[in-house]
Amino acid sequence: MPKQLVMCRTVAQPIGPYSLAVRSGNLVFVSGTVGWRPDGSVPPDIREQCRQMYENMRQVLSSAGSSLEDVVSTTTYLVKASDYQALNDIRAQYFKNDPPASAVVVVKELVRPDLLVEVEAVAEARTASARGTRSARRAGVEGPDPSPRLERSTPL
Repeated sequence: MPKQLVMCRTVAQPIGPYSLAVRSGNLVFVSGTVGWRPDGSVPPDIREQCRQMYENMRQVLSSAGSSLEDVVSTTTYLVKASDYQALNDIRAQYFKNDPPASAVVVVKELVRPDLLVEVEAVAEARTASARGTRSARRAGVEGPDPSPRLERSTPL
């Protein structure tokens, strides 16, 4: 089964040449997700960034036919080790039962100086297809489509 690129217009869009998530078979691979609000602003507080980060991940997973309950693994990047407890406090609110496997890595910085935390995840997909699918296009062949959906990759 070819990979499908996950599209979700309810979260801030990628700032580089990557997808918010990719679905392959029954797995969803969520790219590094931060606490950007949909308007691109970032809360100054670690707890609020964590909440927004998990809300963003929830939206992306939903677009892929998955959910936070289906997450099997996360890797979280923290700028300050002292924020570890705050991360765990918020994380516990989002993964109440059967939390996923997890790694937390302290890094010098993230892509923007106001970002304090980032998470990437792997989840199982519950549904055979998400909200919508379409064949993937080669870069630059078609314009963007604003609706949330998956794209199917095709060989180049």
